Amino acid sequence: MKLPRKRLVISLVILLIFVLVLGGEAYFSKKVLAERRTIDEMRRREAVLNRDVLDKTRLIKAYKAALSTIEQYKINLPKDEVSFYSAVERELTKNGIKVNSIKPGKGSGGMRAVNVNFEGPYYAVLNVFADWRSMGVAVRMTSASLQKDAELEGYVRGTVTLESTFPKGGAGR
Repeated sequence: MKLPRKRLVISLVILLIFVLVLGGEAYFSKKVLAERRTIDEMRRREAVLNRDVLDKTRLIKAYKAALSTIEQYKINLPKDEVSFYSAVERELTKNGIKVNSIKPGKGSGGMRAVNVNFEGPYYAVLNVFADWRSMGVAVRMTSASLQKDAELEGYVRGTVTLESTFPKGGAGR
């Protein structure tokens, strides 16, 4: 081979190596950018998940605080059905409500119910509802029906079903 041809071959080989190096650099550069985007996306996901974990941790702390507050309240159960009926009627008469009838009702889920039929001033009935909530024993109002008295202004007739549970042996049955 002559010298100019050797130079041409060497130049072409160097040019080929240079092009291959540039092509390889471009290829790896694209790969690196893709990996960086993936890393950035993973960091964003990590930040979102960390915020979610913090939110869940706060919710758990709030739940535990609420649960500890609730555990401080002592729930009293009526001794038996007679004392429960008596307490219900006492709140009605204390507020000037006329009791038409108090009858045992059908409770749900192991609860015992009492159906109360009454009449009296509307605002006094609302006071009775509030007094039943603070009666000192566990009680749940499952239904209430009020009807305006046609004869007396401001008076209502109503039927309420209250439920409670009793300690074992105190159900009265």
